[in-house]
Amino acid sequence: MDQRRATGAHAGATALIGATTEFEPDVMDLLVETLRRAVRRELSAVGTDTLLDALVMGDTDAGAAIAPGMRKAGALGGMISGHAGRGWASDDEVHSAPVAAGAEADGAEADGVEVDAAWREARWRFGLGSRGSASESGPVLPGMTGAMRACLLLALRSARAEGTTAVRCRHAARALLDLPDSRAREALLLQRLDPAAAATALDRLDASAPAETEVPESRGVTLLRRAGTLGKSGNRLTRALTSWTSGAAVNGSPVVFAVSVEAVRQAVRCGRAAAEPVDLLLGILALDRALSVAGHSLPGSLSDANAAPALLRRHGVRQVSLVSSASAIPSAAVPGGDGVRLSAAADRTVAVARLSAAEHGSPTVGTVHLLSAMLDESATDADAGAGGVVVRLLAAGCRPGGRGRVAGRAEPPAGRMTPGPAVRRPPP
Repeated sequence: MDQRRATGAHAGATALIGATTEFEPDVMDLLVETLRRAVRRELSAVGTDTLLDALVMGDTDAGAAIAPGMRKAGALGGMISGHAGRGWASDDEVHSAPVAAGAEADGAEADGVEVDAAWREARWRFGLGSRGSASESGPVLPGMTGAMRACLLLALRSARAEGTTAVRCRHAARALLDLPDSRAREALLLQRLDPAAAATALDRLDASAPAETEVPESRGVTLLRRAGTLGKSGNRLTRALTSWTSGAAVNGSPVVFAVSVEAVRQAVRCGRAAAEPVDLLLGILALDRALSVAGHSLPGSLSDANAAPALLRRHGVRQVSLVSSASAIPSAAVPGGDGVRLSAAADRTVAVARLSAAEHGSPTVGTVHLLSAMLDESATDADAGAGGVVVRLLAAGCRPGGRGRVAGRAEPPAGRMTPGPAVRRPPP
């Protein structure tokens, strides 16, 4: 997991209106490690006991709050490993979690979508770390117990009650303590670990969170940082190599490549076998959210060409609504390993964006050009294909009473962020 010092990161986690509440990379790393332990032990389902094991044996403050010191952590982890999913009094099938104070009832559906999406992503990342494709040569991956799912839902609600959209390991640790009748709670009792003392230690972590300078970065943000887009990072050769491999020579900056990285992740989270134009749309907002959570922003020289997120928000489009609607789009099962890539339609959208930028003299291909290309494709074929999906998704993502109308026309944004008229599809 990449963590870097950033200022204002926690303020950024609450600054974007309509942003999704998501598990951050540190929690995703925890879920992948939990899945890895479950596969190694040949468990039929991943339970809260395995999650607790991965948490306390990892290098996190949240794990240390529950089992301070290597001796206690090792004893707890060893006992859970020895059980190997058997010999528990609890069946770990809690089907509902207590709602955290201040949680909104209308966030329940979005929370369910996020848990499903995060689990797909964890399984995909596990496949990336395995030899070959997980769907072809690897073991059949287990699902979650009812208590495991309830724990993740509770972590999301706890983060929302705190006023943040970033779910961290401390929220997962809190959920493990608060969830009754689970194997995690049983393991703590068997090891004579005091849940009240652990909760007090987590309270101290919560209190120090606003001053925390080490924040997780998404892969898209890490790419931009290593390419030097967000300021000097690493040595000159590393920045030059990362910038070149991320298409800066073709697109003028690595931003479009970073969007494509996020688009692939969005496709995985929605269960699609390839990243479609709709995933590029989701990737634009996902990268914007990740930059905000990490306390970063694009330099002024790139702001105009990459103002699509602000344009969408100004017209009432909300990321949380887009993600919920996109998850309902029928799709094939996501392959394991590295099998998810941009589809032919998404590749064409990027090509049209490059052409639009070139025709209007923009030195950089950005998210505004991508959005213009998607809307132009929608205008030429609004009732079918990828274009129609983008139109319907944008309409679903607009909050009631939102100003303006983004979907349905191929007009680029007005003002300084305008890349020029949308590029029309050439005749066959």
